[in-house]
Amino acid sequence: MKDKASVDSEKSAVHRPVNIRDVDEEVDAFEHLKGTEGYVEYRTLNWFQAGGLLLAETLALGVLSFPNLAAQIGVAPTIVATIILAFLAWITGYILVDFKVNHPSVMNFADVGRIIGGSIFKWVMLIGIVLKSVLIQASHVNSGGTAFTEMSRNARCSVLLCFCMALFGFVCTIPRKFSHASWASFVSCISIITACLITIIACGANQAEYSNATWRAANNPGVAGVVNSLTNMIFAYGGHAAIFAFVSEMKKPNDFKKSLAMVQVVSTSFYITIGVGVYMLVGEENVKSPALSIPGYKLETAAYAIALVSITISGVIPALNGMKQIWVEAFRGKKMLTSNDWKTYTTWIALAFTTWMIGFFLAQLIPFFSSLLSIISSVLTVWFTYGISGIMWLYDNRKGSNRSPEGWFSNRQKTLMFAFSVFIIIMSSVITPLGMYSAIESIKDGYSTVLVHRRGFVRTKGLSFLFNGGSSTMWKAGNWDFIALP
Repeated sequence: MKDKASVDSEKSAVHRPVNIRDVDEEVDAFEHLKGTEGYVEYRTLNWFQAGGLLLAETLALGVLSFPNLAAQIGVAPTIVATIILAFLAWITGYILVDFKVNHPSVMNFADVGRIIGGSIFKWVMLIGIVLKSVLIQASHVNSGGTAFTEMSRNARCSVLLCFCMALFGFVCTIPRKFSHASWASFVSCISIITACLITIIACGANQAEYSNATWRAANNPGVAGVVNSLTNMIFAYGGHAAIFAFVSEMKKPNDFKKSLAMVQVVSTSFYITIGVGVYMLVGEENVKSPALSIPGYKLETAAYAIALVSITISGVIPALNGMKQIWVEAFRGKKMLTSNDWKTYTTWIALAFTTWMIGFFLAQLIPFFSSLLSIISSVLTVWFTYGISGIMWLYDNRKGSNRSPEGWFSNRQKTLMFAFSVFIIIMSSVITPLGMYSAIESIKDGYSTVLVHRRGFVRTKGLSFLFNGGSSTMWKAGNWDFIALP
């Protein structure tokens, strides 16, 4: 029998929190806590579930802007650019998975920053991911509010509807495991595909209305227009920001390469079909963004009602990703990382509510759908999807590294990957300032359309909001009523 001293020693070992400085770089945070009191296993995803999560986030809002960008740059450039960006995203996705396999301690991009550039780069990456997640939440709040107002047509207050969307997203974010959202992600995919099919079928069946519609094989909207279109495409492949979070909850991380194949083939085919198909059917005079607003009222209402499922679920996934970045950073090495006690859940719920409310307020500040996507893409998505992957490959294959002792040029494949990595870093560096310029100009043009208005509005302690729906925002200052039109 064990004596009392040994039993007490074992109990104290179970209850003692793990010191972050004791965590081996090559052991992930979940594995290090395994066997401690209150441990809950989070690594439960298979490749199909993980693929569903990435597909739901990829398809959701990106596809709704494709007909509009096809109208901006034409059919041929849309098809070519979509295929090229998809191919680049496929390769960078492989780089992310390989980096996770080579460094099991990596749970998110912040850990990548810590390994590559130390504490400063870690915090830059952490802030970037959290900011991107909150901005995407704002985009989903904006889209959900637009869906509600388009369905009701006589919406009393678009701001109130956006607030309801934020509350709904908050409730759906309370479950912490990605496995809880994985099967719902397939429902999300079916939802957005069905909504888009309703749109394209309605456009095809109503050709009499679009009999004079014209489309172009190629178009030149100027530098700002081309960059804005490109950044909207990049946003459509922005799910890479969550890849480390998905892979960290998989049973076999390397299997995520199968998930990437599934996502890239399905999403790229769908983008081209909907983007080019709708544009050619209705012509550049009738294209709108989001695309679900193109058909007549009844079909538009049906499409938005179905798409609401996708708008909600695919907004929950990036929200979970951003929250998990904060959670891992705050509780790595502590039992709250995986436990299910009341203190843990209360903290998680508070975090979820805070991020969604921030997203809601941002959605009201930037009520321009395409411009919001462009800001996210140019500053953050382009780097998390493309640029940082190049930096990661260069770091992991530098001369003297365990992966490539002889360096970047040890064989033809590595030489090609070196060229690829340098190319995507340069591409990201160029797109960032150009994308910001395009987005800012678009927002300035939107806010320049300010009207003095005396129509119905909702008063709430000094603030007034327009009755007539849409994504417009109205406010009151003294005797003046202002409305910012998208």
